[in-house]
Amino acid sequence: MPQAKPGIATTILMPEPAGEGFVEISPNKTLFIQKLTYDDAIKPEVVEDLQTVEDVFAHFKPSVDVELDKEDGSTINENFQFGGLGDFDAKSLTNQSDYLKKLNLEYDAYMKIVKQLKSNKSLTNVIQNPETKAAFINALHALAAELEEK
Repeated sequence: MPQAKPGIATTILMPEPAGEGFVEISPNKTLFIQKLTYDDAIKPEVVEDLQTVEDVFAHFKPSVDVELDKEDGSTINENFQFGGLGDFDAKSLTNQSDYLKKLNLEYDAYMKIVKQLKSNKSLTNVIQNPETKAAFINALHALAAELEEK
């Protein structure tokens, strides 16, 4: 006989013979359940002896095909595979995609430029004056053109 009324996220210390026990989910946790593959099961599959989350990932080998939008409006298809819960964080997803790695490198470069702009007093003074800013932009365009020629 249960010591607590069965419900979502409750603890049943003595489960009824026909029922299963629930493990209490602490208030600072979120349980997220989602289908991790596009493949539809023909009929539900009962798999026994899967004891851990890693066992579930190893058995089902979830993956998903994703269409990513590029800056020029075109798209690129990527396949993400999941071997554990850690594969869902941004760093793991980025490591699986050459396109996302490239974007991450560009982002890091832009952030270094922003940091440089905020800390470089001379450059800040140049950018604040419209005439010197225009001259600086023209110099950068000339430098970029020269680099492209070589």
